[in-house]
Amino acid sequence: MVVTVTSGGRHVVRCLEALQAQRDAPAIEILVPVDPSVPGVRRWRECFPGVAFPQVPVSADLRPGDPGQAHLLYDLRRATGLAVAAGAIVALTEDHARPDPDWCAQILRAHARLPHAAIGGTIANGGDQPLAWAVYFSDFARYQPPLPEGPGESLSDVNVSYKRAPLEAVRCSWQPSYHETAVHGALRRRGAVLWREPRMRVVQERGRLRLGPSLRERFAWGQLYAGKRVRELTSRRHRLLALTVPLLPGLLLLRQLRLAVQRRRSLAPFLRALPWLALLVVSWSAGEAAGLWTGRPVRNAPGSRTPFSRLRGSGGRPDLR
Repeated sequence: MVVTVTSGGRHVVRCLEALQAQRDAPAIEILVPVDPSVPGVRRWRECFPGVAFPQVPVSADLRPGDPGQAHLLYDLRRATGLAVAAGAIVALTEDHARPDPDWCAQILRAHARLPHAAIGGTIANGGDQPLAWAVYFSDFARYQPPLPEGPGESLSDVNVSYKRAPLEAVRCSWQPSYHETAVHGALRRRGAVLWREPRMRVVQERGRLRLGPSLRERFAWGQLYAGKRVRELTSRRHRLLALTVPLLPGLLLLRQLRLAVQRRRSLAPFLRALPWLALLVVSWSAGEAAGLWTGRPVRNAPGSRTPFSRLRGSGGRPDLR
């Protein structure tokens, strides 16, 4: 079980308490990859002596205060956890997630019942403010309840599990950095099915959010997504995407509205959060435009060496996380 530190502090404590309180599950190996930028590790070690905290190798040039580079750092932590994990089944979540009491048992049952290499589950929202709902829809619209059981186009690194053997077969896709789109693409090319199991449920709880930092985060993640993607595009395709970026906010909002209507339960909170969601989507789109026009995934000075220049597959559009 790999827990990715994204905010740290009480979020890590809450997630680890939920994992240690799991019902009907065997002994669980819990890994929380950390690096020098993560505060409070000593206290976590004292409070959770059965949890391992493997060290993540990072560049001295790292600036974790930058949202784009912080996102890349999360991918390094995930890759370190996957490399260290010893179980035949390995699962990923993050500190913002509170797993249901039977989460681990549901993972094991699903893998015992199904042959699929990657099985992911439901991500519910635990926040009540409109901005929390907006961030939730931006990141996890595809995984909101009721999640249909069966094959899917994507799974989220906040609630996903793998059989070790097929995961090792695509190791090059998650080393030195993990991102689910790269890993799942590699698995699908080998004939694997991405399976959605709604009984595997976590609740996403980010606490009280502020609009300014949330907008800066979306801009940075949009730039990261586009800056990475542009390296794989032909010049013609690159120019076309740059010209059509102004259409992106409307397309993303329509996609998320369609999902909210399909799931029904979330339509009312979606409409309540719509003004904030529109701002987030516009900020993401502006970041994506910056990434397309500059060809850089993070805000480094032109010609400078990004400490993550070797990383692959980072970033993902809203609701495609």
